[in-house]
Amino acid sequence: MVVVTGIPGVGKTTVLNELVALAKQNKFNLTVLNFGTIMNGIMRDLGKDLHRDDMRRQNLEMQKKVQELAASEIASRAGQGTAVIDTHMFIRTSSGMWAGLPEKVLERLSPQLLVLVEANPEHIAARRRSDIDRKREGSLAEEIAFDLAWSRAIAAASAVMTGAPVKVIRNDDGKQKEAAQELLEVIRRAVEGHA
Repeated sequence: MVVVTGIPGVGKTTVLNELVALAKQNKFNLTVLNFGTIMNGIMRDLGKDLHRDDMRRQNLEMQKKVQELAASEIASRAGQGTAVIDTHMFIRTSSGMWAGLPEKVLERLSPQLLVLVEANPEHIAARRRSDIDRKREGSLAEEIAFDLAWSRAIAAASAVMTGAPVKVIRNDDGKQKEAAQELLEVIRRAVEGHA
């Protein structure tokens, strides 16, 4: 299992869409599962139909419970081939930064590789401002630079807990295919046990 993370606006979903296409072309069995989508489905089953960006405003204990349920569901759905989990290293809440991959979630997922998708803070800010379908906060480059650094810190802690390596992949403007190619190569090496 591979966990691919990135802060909002970094273009992670675009890179993952390219990854799916490349994997298909290369006959590499790969499935992308979105952690937030699975959490939203669980929330709906519990009677809360929310916009995905409103989940972080819910009661933290409920979020924690739903997060653990989602990790269990993902682990059970991983199946054949390589499961790639689309998620975040942290989520901003009214109480502060909340780990997207706390210890219990990491235990259930047991990733072989942790990937951070990154981009230039100014480019992320522009992407956030132009994305009208999402409710994103913090579009100043300084805030984004902090978020990138915080993600790296959490990735390092996650690597210590899991023993999984961390790979940083750049998603510069117009380079999503190159980022996806690099991601496919690093996933192949990880699942085949190469350093």
